[in-house]
Amino acid sequence: MNSKVWLTVFGIFALLVIAGGGFYTFSSYGKYSEAMAGWDSKVSTIESLERRIPFPNEENSGVLTKEVETYKTAVKALSETLKSFQRELNMTLLNTEFQVLVKERVEKFRTAAKEGGMEIIDETTAFQLGFDGYASSVPAQELVPVLDYELEAIDHLLRKLVASGAKTLAGFERDFIPGEVGGGEKQDSGVVHKYPVRLRFRGSHETFRKFINELANDRQFFYIVRVLKVKNEVLEGPLKLSEAGGGFVKYENPVTKEVATPEKLAEWGQGTAPDADVAAKAKEAGFIKADQDARVLMGLEQLDVFVVVDITRFLGPEELAAQAPEPEQKKGRK
Repeated sequence: MNSKVWLTVFGIFALLVIAGGGFYTFSSYGKYSEAMAGWDSKVSTIESLERRIPFPNEENSGVLTKEVETYKTAVKALSETLKSFQRELNMTLLNTEFQVLVKERVEKFRTAAKEGGMEIIDETTAFQLGFDGYASSVPAQELVPVLDYELEAIDHLLRKLVASGAKTLAGFERDFIPGEVGGGEKQDSGVVHKYPVRLRFRGSHETFRKFINELANDRQFFYIVRVLKVKNEVLEGPLKLSEAGGGFVKYENPVTKEVATPEKLAEWGQGTAPDADVAAKAKEAGFIKADQDARVLMGLEQLDVFVVVDITRFLGPEELAAQAPEPEQKKGRK
């Protein structure tokens, strides 16, 4: 009995040893296969590198040089194209001269706005094209070239607004540029500089459309319309002018293009008196009959428009090179 127990225990231990040895052998073979695969991969990489030329030769050096020259030519052509859309900075203008220039441009623009029929409403301070702080002080000399560029771009933008037929300039603000009190530390981009302005104006649909198109197609400055909010003064459609189905009768002043209102039509007897009598009374008031099939629901009312425009300037290679930090001088050994 004791020998049988001993043989059973021995058999169990032998089985465990054999199973452990098999498991260890299988695991070792798996690791061996992974190591061999990694080795083969490295050998292939080494052989591939050995077949390549690890140093510049005449052929690949010539190709690289040609690609670099092509890139430089393309950058230079782009820079020259951008110069045709924006003037260079005036680096010789003094800060005292800039202060005088601001006053001159403000007065000339006020005159142009008055002649163009645009009213300037400024509830806080006297309108200074956004350069209010320089009415009584001069800017830092290093800021003058950029401020001068921005002044001309603002004057140009607002004159386009006047030419588009705006009735009212209800508000105007200029963001301070880096270096001014209240401005940021630096521009967001090293190549593209943006000078945002905010304005609110009132005008017709035609004024709004024309002004936006003028900004988009301007060839003196780059203007980017970043924010645009439009509110119509009339939120409901016009009153029905007639009970008839297909169309309606419109009376229009041929000189002022004024359209007779429903009140005027009722005063002339529209709907109760014969058409001939209504036409006669309209003619006495300076209106003539103009038939049309479609009813105009929008286009005659005024719009309240708020817009944020980024005056954008692209820096040329010379400016970028001047702004680049100088490489640190390596210290020699003592």
